[in-house]
Order: sequence, then C-alpha cells, then structure tokens
Amino acid sequence: MKFATLASASLGALCASSVVAAIDPLTIKGSKWFNSKTGEQFYFKGIAYQPRTGLSGNPDPLADMVGCKRDVAVFKDLGINSIRVYDVDYTKSHDECMKLLEDAGIYLLLDMPSPQYSINRAEPHWDHDTMSHWQAKVDAFAKYPNLVAWIAGNEVANDVETTPSAAFVKAAIRDMKAYLKTKKLTTPVGYADNDDPKIRMNLINFFNCGDEGSRADFYGINTYRWCGDETNFKTSGYEDITKNMTSYTIPSLLTEYGCNLVRPRTFSEVKSLYGTDMGNIFSGGILYEYTEEDNEYGVVKVSFGDSKVEKNSDYDNFKKVLAAVKPQGVKMDSYKASGKDSVCPAASSVWHVKSDVLPPTPSQARCQCMIDSLGCTFKSDKLSTDEGKLVGEVVGNICGATSCDEISVDTAKGMYGDFSACSSLQRSAWAVNKNYENQNGAVCEAGDVETKTVSSPKQDDIKECLNKKDDNGTAGKPSDSSSGSSQDDDKNSSSGSNSKDEDSSDENDSDENDSDDSGSDEDIDEDSDTSSGASAVTAQLSAAVAAALLLAF
Repeated sequence: MKFATLASASLGALCASSVVAAIDPLTIKGSKWFNSKTGEQFYFKGIAYQPRTGLSGNPDPLADMVGCKRDVAVFKDLGINSIRVYDVDYTKSHDECMKLLEDAGIYLLLDMPSPQYSINRAEPHWDHDTMSHWQAKVDAFAKYPNLVAWIAGNEVANDVETTPSAAFVKAAIRDMKAYLKTKKLTTPVGYADNDDPKIRMNLINFFNCGDEGSRADFYGINTYRWCGDETNFKTSGYEDITKNMTSYTIPSLLTEYGCNLVRPRTFSEVKSLYGTDMGNIFSGGILYEYTEEDNEYGVVKVSFGDSKVEKNSDYDNFKKVLAAVKPQGVKMDSYKASGKDSVCPAASSVWHVKSDVLPPTPSQARCQCMIDSLGCTFKSDKLSTDEGKLVGEVVGNICGATSCDEISVDTAKGMYGDFSACSSLQRSAWAVNKNYENQNGAVCEAGDVETKTVSSPKQDDIKECLNKKDDNGTAGKPSDSSSGSSQDDDKNSSSGSNSKDEDSSDENDSDENDSDDSGSDEDIDEDSDTSSGASAVTAQLSAAVAAALLLAF
C-alpha cells in the first residue's frame, strides 16, 4: 500500500522552523490524494499558469510580484485551489509569491524541466547538466509547503517514433526521486502524457511498472477531446480515458484539458470530471490555461508589468461550473487501496523500449574519469555550433567503421553504454580517442576541430571509471540500470514546456479500443541485423551526435 505524506520541506527544516503553514499538507494513499489533516479526499481544481504577453524570453510568473499580486486575487475569485507552472528561474526569489499563494490556499504543481534543460523527444538524453539543473530547482522550491508535486516530463513521447524518450524520462523520475530522498523530501514526481491513441496505454503501464523507486508517483493526462456542448462523456472519449485508469494504483489527474475549437468554452466536461463519471478515478484536473496568448486558450488577458486584468466569457463560464461541482470523495481512514501495479509493456513495433532496463544515472565523476583516461581528446572543452556539426560527422564516420557501444544507446534492446550518460562532447571525445587507438596512436584528429594528444593520461585504466559514484552518490556499474535496480524499494515515497505552444495531440481524437492500444503482433527481433559490430543506434551516431551537439552548443 502506498501511503505517503507529501512534505515539501526537509525534516530538518520542519524541526528548525516555528512557522505554521497556512495550508494543509496533502497525502497520497493508493490512487487518491487526501488532506492529511482533515482526512478528506482532495481534488485539484486548477489552472495552468504561465503568462507570456509583454515579456521576452522565458517568463517566471512566480518571481513577478506585479503579476503575482494581480493574479492571486483573481485565483481566489475564480475558486481554484491549484496552479500548474511550467517554467521558472530557480535563481530568483519566489518567497513573496509562494506565500501569497499559500495564504490563498493554492497548491503548486511545478514542472522540473525547462526549455534549456529537458529531455528532447527526438534525441533523448539524460546527463549531469540536465539533472543538476533539476536538482537546483528542487533545492530552491523544497521549502515551500504549498509545493505539492513535480512533473518530470510533459508530452515528451508523443508518437510511436519518439517512444524511446520515455525510457529517459523514467530514468529521470528514478534519479530525482532518489535525490529527493537524500534531502528527506517526499514530494511526488509524476509524468503528463499527450493522450495519443497509439501509445497511451503503453505509457500508462510503463510509468506504473517496475519497482517503487522508478515508478511515477502520479500520472497526468493532457487531453483536448471534449469540444463544446455537442460532445458528452462517451462521444468525447472521456469514458475510454476513465476506463483505462480504473485499476491504476497511483493517482491520476487531467494535467491539461479545455478544448478551444468551440468558443466561448462552456466547460461541460467539468461536471463529469468531478462527478460520478470520473470523480472516483481521477483527482480532478488543471484547465489550460489562465492567460490568453496567441494559442487562444486563456480565460483572462494580462500583460507583464501591468496590474490590469481583462476577463472573458470563458472566465465566467469556468467560474460558474467550478463552483457548481461538489465532488463526493471518500474518507482517508475508510479508503482501502486496491488494484495491481501495471505490467511493463514489451518492446514492439509501436513501443521502442525494453521496459525493464533504464538508462544509467548520470555521473559527473565517471565521465570526467573517462576523459582523464583518453590519449587523444579535444583542445577545448567548448565547441561552437559549426564545430559541433563537424564533430557529429566525424563521430558518425568513426562509429560506422567500429563499435561505439560504450557511448551508444538502443532502448528497444535495453542497451545503454557505460558512458552513454556523459555529455555530447565527452562521448565525442571517447569516439575520437577510439579512432586514435585503432590507428595505434598514429593520428589524433577530428576533422577541422582542434585536438591534442595526452602522453600520460591522469587515469590509467578506464575500467576503473565504472566504479565512480553517480550524481546521487551511489557507486556501481552504470549498465546495471534495470528499472529502478539502483534504488532501494521505498514504500513511503510519495518538461517541460508549455505544451499548447508546441505540437500536441489531436484535440478531438478518440479511440473506441483504448484497452488494446498496447498490443502488437510484431515484436522486435532481438537478433535482427542492425550493423556490423555496432548497434543500430551506433550506426546512426552521425545524425544523433550532431543533433545533440547542436542542442549543447
């Protein structure tokens, strides 16, 4: 049974502080959220909050006090109890805004990724740089009692071809849960999918299978199926979505909803979400979104630095339907968790992941040790975009002629090289050195990118690097990364970008056979011909490394 109090501050901080939180902590028990003080079941009545009008770059709404004071008053009038924020600058102070939200009884669901540090669905990777930025965000927000949940990915895998990215998101969940544990934090970490009919059941099962240390603590669904009053619980596909989650053992909620194909929106789905249709399965939802932007999903118009708020008819409609719903949950004491953990989906033509093996935990020490062992490497530890392109081509040629399995990944076979979690530059240096060794030290080169030879490397034996601790302080061989094997089973453990600004799922897509989505008659042949002496992914390293270097530089 899963029963965890969601403390957003460390035990030490709680003991040291005499300040009484103005908001009750929430608790997960089985597939439901509860108010730990009252024992009442908790339903999220939330809205996505990422104002962008009048601001260049990536906005941080929780550091903008003009906007925060303006909007918290509106939140109270609207009747919401939670907001989802996609991106913040963790170096800024958020104390004042978070206190205003706390005093208003508003919880925060915060995405761990940022546009600069996220898992790219086309070229997925999980390394020290990304993990360290997520850790810094955790450190900055851990002290706030109204931080109720982290979201480790938003619609990362959004079609069959991008399913490999799910393995990296789950590895990130494993590692961030372990990091939270080292800080004596139990804030839950979840995932938000895009409700794609071809992959959704595989995603739903994947993030709830394996051991406790690697599973998501809750599951979110971004869905835009219910469009206008002509749609209902059945024809919208909401009935199918609900059936999919009936026996789920962790909480589920709609992390985005609110189709805008028919405006003004009347939000007739709210009655089903909080009523008898879905209220026993889902823990409420987050409406997309608060501010009217170019994508036309907002309920108000605001601009950065301006205290003025212009409400539209969507605002009035949402306020009215939200006030009308009175979800009848269960009491925590009388609720008995049930259901079984999901079965991990098998690799197939529509699921390119060997689900019981995850990418390794990043290790700055292991990767630096590897670099210290090389006899041929780059002169500079930073490359320009043009140099990144050149290195991508060079590495592609090298790995087309020799095995680069140590830096390569094949998610469908569960193959993760010992140094596959190193940075793009570090993996490229490994490949350049491999070519150098294959030529018995005759040539140290990487096209037109400057290299250097090291006559006496600091590290004599690269194999010793595998014993270096990972970034969570655990020692061990990185390839032993089964689904959570590097973490202890913890029974008390409790993206992303603004998705409608990117490509998203078909807003009115429905599938009458959701329960069959994960099935496939065409399993991947693990003995199929991939390349001579290298994995299929290794053979394609030219494009992969070039793309990764472009992202890094």
